Formats: sequence, structure tokens, C-alpha cells
Amino acid sequence: MKMIATLFIVFAIASSTLAQCPVPPTVPVSDVAKIAGRWYQIAGPTFSGTENQPKCVTADFTPKKDGNFNLTMNATDPDGSKNYGVGLVERTDNQNLLKLHTSPSTTSSSINVYLVDTDFDNYLAAYICLLDSSQSPVQTGVILSRANTMDAEKYAELTDLLINKAGVSTDYFIATNQNDCQY
Repeated sequence: MKMIATLFIVFAIASSTLAQCPVPPTVPVSDVAKIAGRWYQIAGPTFSGTENQPKCVTADFTPKKDGNFNLTMNATDPDGSKNYGVGLVERTDNQNLLKLHTSPSTTSSSINVYLVDTDFDNYLAAYICLLDSSQSPVQTGVILSRANTMDAEKYAELTDLLINKAGVSTDYFIATNQNDCQY
């Protein structure tokens, strides 16, 4: 619980000044409603070093009547304890841009999440940018899959896209362990 709660807190604190973050290149998205359902995190943000990374991370997008999504993230911490976080994902007029609200009861602060590539059936790559305590951009991303594995070639393609085209820093982006998971 601590790891996902920490990520949500970091996102919430940093989100108030996102205007300074660059906008990455994106691909046309036809129907963002297809994001609904369970996704497995194949790679994602790291803020505390590799030894403290959660494993078995899932993201469940549950549609709401207003067209937005409730988000529930589950993970296993390095000590084996289960951990979860909740949020609200708000659709925007731009199909490539989602607003993540780390406190589902309020929409006053949000994190911009840009969909840089997806087919919604198998994979999704997204760019996230936050500002650190010195107001410098921290560019990270996430690769999600409908299965808890991903073809090595597709993983390499999406990683290259996030790092070399969207500007994600390898200091803040790491593969997620999905081995020996009990979801």
C-alpha cells in the first residue's frame, strides 16, 4: 500500500504545475472508451530505486456513466504485502489526453497522461510528466498489456518510442516484474 500511495502522493503534489512539461508526439486514438478493463503494467514509473519496486502491478479501468473511468491499481510490495490505490481518469476533448486525479473525490488537481501508442486490444504506452521539488520536469511513462507478458519486439518498440521520441527518462522508467503473481 505504501508504494502506490507514495506514487499517488508524488503525482498529486507535482501535478499543480504541469504546464512546464513538454507535450509528446501521439498517435490518433479512435475510441478511448476501449481502455476499460484490466491491464498489466509491463513497465512504469520508478521514484525510489529498483530494490523498492512493486511487482504484479495491475490497473483496472471501470467505466462510469459520465464517460470517465474509476482506476484501481493493485500491486505486491517487495515485502510481499498487497497494496492498492484508487483514482479517477477523466476524458478530455483530446482523445490522446487523459487527466488522472489521484483523489477520486476531487477534480481540482490532475496529472496529464498522454496516450502515445495503443491498439486497446493488446498494448498501451503512455507518457506522464511531473515536476520535481526544483520544478524540473520528470518525464516517465507506462507500458500496459492486456496479458501479464508482452512480446519482446513490441516491448522494445514501445520502450524506444517512450524514451527516444516522447523523452521519458530512463532514471524514472523501469520494467515491472510480473513473475509468480497471484492477481
